[in-house]
Amino acid sequence: MSLRTRVAGAFFVLAVLAVAGALVGALGHYTVLDRPVLLGTLAVSLVVLAGALVFGGGPRGPAVALGMIWAAVGLVTYVNSWQVYARIPGPTGSGLEVRVLYDDWIIPDWALVVRRNDGLLTREWPLVERFSSEHSDGLPTVTWVDPSHVRLDDRPGDDRAPWGGQVIVLDPGTGRPLKPDHPVSAF
Repeated sequence: MSLRTRVAGAFFVLAVLAVAGALVGALGHYTVLDRPVLLGTLAVSLVVLAGALVFGGGPRGPAVALGMIWAAVGLVTYVNSWQVYARIPGPTGSGLEVRVLYDDWIIPDWALVVRRNDGLLTREWPLVERFSSEHSDGLPTVTWVDPSHVRLDDRPGDDRAPWGGQVIVLDPGTGRPLKPDHPVSAF
């Protein structure tokens, strides 16, 4: 087995590991690995490099392909990137916080997540389904009752009453919502 074949095999194994990492991140809500576009692009890039090594043909074709792939990823990441609008820290020592996220591409999309800060093992769980609103006035007032309960109230003067004082029960160890066991609907 030649050196080129071994290196191509190593690139292919790394591509499989990148895809597996993306799946673990998405299914386990690990924020470090929950990057499907980035890890998928890395996997495709590694497969292109492995193919170039196995089939030859010079570096020009793979270099152009990789440049196009990474330019597309950069554009997608720029257009569709969530920003942190606010952080509501949990009770002292819990390591939990609620984050209000928004994406203001055309009409702002909002999301609330519960985050358990554990370094590389940090996890985020959806607290409220994504919803669109032009302004932040549709957001709930978030208060922590204790490390296992978060309360969502209506903002003063909001006559729609979409939140109605909903209390969400969390697993205090992970931050995963237990009741309801799915993201709360915004409206």
